[in-house]
Amino acid sequence: MDLEQLSILNPRPERLPGPDLLHHLVAPASDLVALQHLHKRHVTSFSYREIHNLSDVLAGRLLLARGDVAGRFVVPVLVRQSPELYIALLAVLKAGGAFCPLNPDDPPDRIGFIVKDVAASVVVATEELAHRVPHHARVQVVRATAGDAAAAGSIEPPCHRRLPMPEPRGLAYVMYTSGSTGVPKGVGISHLAASQALLAHDARLPSFSRFLQFAAPTFDISVFEIFFTWHRGCTLVSADRDELLDDLPSVLRFMRVDACELTPTVAASLLRARDRAPDLKLLLTIGEMLNESVVREFGGDDIKESLLWAMYGPTEATIHW
Repeated sequence: MDLEQLSILNPRPERLPGPDLLHHLVAPASDLVALQHLHKRHVTSFSYREIHNLSDVLAGRLLLARGDVAGRFVVPVLVRQSPELYIALLAVLKAGGAFCPLNPDDPPDRIGFIVKDVAASVVVATEELAHRVPHHARVQVVRATAGDAAAAGSIEPPCHRRLPMPEPRGLAYVMYTSGSTGVPKGVGISHLAASQALLAHDARLPSFSRFLQFAAPTFDISVFEIFFTWHRGCTLVSADRDELLDDLPSVLRFMRVDACELTPTVAASLLRARDRAPDLKLLLTIGEMLNESVVREFGGDDIKESLLWAMYGPTEATIHW
């Protein structure tokens, strides 16, 4: 038996029609609600026009901070789950960069390692977290701000021709592993891989209107939550992290969430029962093997329709399937 007989190759994947840059998947500017954020029972809303205008402005500031430096442009983002985070991620892509989310609660050594490892020249951070950027790092810190939602619609966006056009096979984002087995490893995902993954999901997942952004931004599930929702022109729902963890069902009810993605453990411990989130019609699970209690409660039977879709996939394989 020769090597040719021993080798098994998958067929070349079919390239799905659609945008091949991640940020080009985002629905165009309109008055539809793109984002709603819950903070202490106060809801702030942003339209698609507002998130595009705000991210265009921030993209211009990122390009000014970068200057004439050529080569790969990876931008660490040190922002908690908030409108500032989502606008910053979109802005980095529009500026021709790849975003690299940082965990604000990580030790300074890990944050410093990642900033150095991606050879960052610019970091995006909120005023609250800017001091966590290592002082020895030779980087410019650009402040992340969502501005005033009411005024955002009147912001004059910069000329799109001034924004760079990245290559489809160029980096869209970099995620770092936990580093539990040694030095943290950065996993880079291209625009083409990310956009093709989301287009493939679009062909199969049922419709929804309001998707919860639950995953920490350092996990690539957040990329799916944010950009898949915006690709469909739906509303991304977010909340302060402590509110999500303290009373997830209350957030789901108050924000009328009809779709979300959780680990089976979170679904079983924080959500527990479908009647605690009556608007929910789609529950994706990820990260762990499904357990019997989640299948029994959120799966289907002769009486109730299934809400459940079990997803799987490591970061290296572009989110999940």
